[in-house]
Amino acid sequence: MTSEVDQATTAAVDRDSPRRATALFVRMWAVAHIIHLVAANGSALGSVWSIATVGLACLVVLRPGGRIFAAMLLAQVADYVAEMPGSPDHWALILFVNIAILLNMAAGRSTALPVIERAFPAARTIVLLTYAFAALSKYNTHFLDPVTSCANAIAGRASFGLAGALQDTLVFPLASLALETSVPLLLLIPYSRRHWVRVAMLFHFVLSASPAFSVVDFTSALFAIFVLFLSAAEVDRILDTIGRVAAKSAIVRDARRKPPVTAALAFATFGFAGYASPVVAAALVFVAAEIYLLALLLATLWTWPAGGERQAIGRVPWFHVPVLLLALVWALSPYLGLRTTGVFTMFSGLQTEGTHGNHLFLPTTHLTSWQDDMVTIVESNDPVLDESTTYDLAIPLIALRRMAEDDPSLTVIGTVGGSEVEFGPEAGQTRLEPLSYWEYKLLHFRPVPRGDTPFCSIS
Repeated sequence: MTSEVDQATTAAVDRDSPRRATALFVRMWAVAHIIHLVAANGSALGSVWSIATVGLACLVVLRPGGRIFAAMLLAQVADYVAEMPGSPDHWALILFVNIAILLNMAAGRSTALPVIERAFPAARTIVLLTYAFAALSKYNTHFLDPVTSCANAIAGRASFGLAGALQDTLVFPLASLALETSVPLLLLIPYSRRHWVRVAMLFHFVLSASPAFSVVDFTSALFAIFVLFLSAAEVDRILDTIGRVAAKSAIVRDARRKPPVTAALAFATFGFAGYASPVVAAALVFVAAEIYLLALLLATLWTWPAGGERQAIGRVPWFHVPVLLLALVWALSPYLGLRTTGVFTMFSGLQTEGTHGNHLFLPTTHLTSWQDDMVTIVESNDPVLDESTTYDLAIPLIALRRMAEDDPSLTVIGTVGGSEVEFGPEAGQTRLEPLSYWEYKLLHFRPVPRGDTPFCSIS
């Protein structure tokens, strides 16, 4: 592949509004990779792929586009596969967008900014699709019950208990449902698109603002793609606003004098400070991420009254259709009896396991028995499983089989179909059969509450 960006000067990019908007996305996308990996690893990067992804992302922030950007995308794909099946929802969103961009680079035989730009219709469509399913998953009886709703649990935790009596009402669940439902719908409508970008960014910043419940990794990924719903002229104004404010900062001026040194220091600090002090490292990541997100949000809100052209969604090339279908099947997984974790159902309380799901209108059709065989935990030598008895949780049998792969000595006493069964490796115990490689890598299931005890699964 050739890279026109590698020969282009930064000044040339800055003079070209469409390229300037594309360069902003590339930089924001790189920052989203950094924030996810340093937050997920507590600033103690340990795998080859996480270190490679963060290191390459730091270089991309310095010089957007080109072969380094392509290498970062490939490193993220490798990191996702290495982490499977535990990769979270937003890492899957980033994966699908990265695959679309890489396909565009392969088709165009280039890593230049104009080639990256041609993947934007697919990126917009992917986020509309996955966000819509995340919103749809919350239309269930568990989320709309004040006692069991994750919305109330999150509000209480994020507010350090200041939500008070509102946690016993449907205020937070209904507000969350209304906002999340509105985002894909009003981003899809041309007239409301540029306005609802701002509303969506504000909503997700608020969700990320509390150190007690911070989802800055998901928010940083969404911010990068939300900007794609704005016209190049609007992005110009946002960048000019940020530039005018940043020019007054001595810290920013010092950082700009020697960008490679700044990038190296950021890589070392955010990537490895957790080995020295996890608490300090987590605080640094949170504060840095909040400053970054707040600066983007304020600049975007400041330029709102100026108006602007409507940015089209764009036409998706035929070779991106398989990526969209993959994202669709991934989002449909719980309703088809497949995996239930990392499939855009975060904090929803959705239940598709067993014979009766809790969704208000989406049907559940089990193509496999993976969600049918449920074990209600009574006792276990695994501390996490044993603690789950407090919440009266059930877990799919195949999830216990996966845990036994990691811990061959695992023993579990549980109720299956009304009868108590003791699982384990010893004589007289029911053996947990090993999984095939593809089952181990692809299948991941969340625990399900059986009673009314509040329990909020993060995925």
